Amino acid sequence: MGKNILGLDLGTNSIGWALIEQNFEEKQGQILGMGSRVTPMSQDILGEFGKGNSVSQTAERTSYRSTRRLRERYLLRRERLHRVLNVLGFLPTHYA
Repeated sequence: MGKNILGLDLGTNSIGWALIEQNFEEKQGQILGMGSRVTPMSQDILGEFGKGNSVSQTAERTSYRSTRRLRERYLLRRERLHRVLNVLGFLPTHYA
């Protein structure tokens, strides 16, 4: 009776696997199964990756999220400023 060992090879756009049974007492082993799964990537991303540039598929979404957060922070700062100026009486009545 041997021990089952699962080996994984995690690549950039693929995963390879092999399942072996190893008998350590008799120093024998056999391959029970093996295979790979490839994650398709568009050619422009593969081209950029081949040049050494790391390209995230979520970079555009992250950029939009960053822009939204910057805008929200700006509006929050303006609102806080208006509140402080209103408390101090520095704002005209139509701003209050």
